[in-house]
Amino acid sequence: MRPAKLSEDETRALILEKAYALFAEVGYTKTTVADIARACGFSAANVHKFFGTKSAIKQTIAGMMMSEKLDEMRVAVERKQSAAEKLRAFILTIHNSTLESFQHRAKVYDTLAAAAEEKWPVIRDYRMALLTSLREIIAYGCERGEFEVDDIDATAQAVHMSLIRLFHPLNVVEMIGEPDAGDAETLIDFLVNTLKRR
Repeated sequence: MRPAKLSEDETRALILEKAYALFAEVGYTKTTVADIARACGFSAANVHKFFGTKSAIKQTIAGMMMSEKLDEMRVAVERKQSAAEKLRAFILTIHNSTLESFQHRAKVYDTLAAAAEEKWPVIRDYRMALLTSLREIIAYGCERGEFEVDDIDATAQAVHMSLIRLFHPLNVVEMIGEPDAGDAETLIDFLVNTLKRR
């Protein structure tokens, strides 16, 4: 049973905290709802009452993490004046955050395999938020006369696709230390030069 001293919000927070720790320690696949309940000190039925499934717990945690990354990126972009610097801040903030978040290969592959297999909406929403922010930066650059593109939407989509190497966790982790990995600054310079007013 849920401890009487905990409110519903506190119970949800406890479940998320313990689940996050277990996912980080043994991986998403090897963690069961019973493990999470045991770590919380109550029954598996109580975990199901608040989240329904293990996938729902992980999606909630993923949503929180994605939201934090987006907030961090927006603050970094807002601090810059020029469109080129906003684009640089956008790319580096997301790339560095991704690198920092996915240090352990086994856990990364475990969790991301589950996310891909279950097609979590929160991941798609995150990608769409990135695309929207990117479009806003490119539009801002065109308004200021820094950038010149024929189609803002098509350009944003093309740049978004090119950033998968720097943003997608599987790609980021897989390319660490590889001779053909390149670096973020090289791609940023190329993109800025491509977008600049002719």
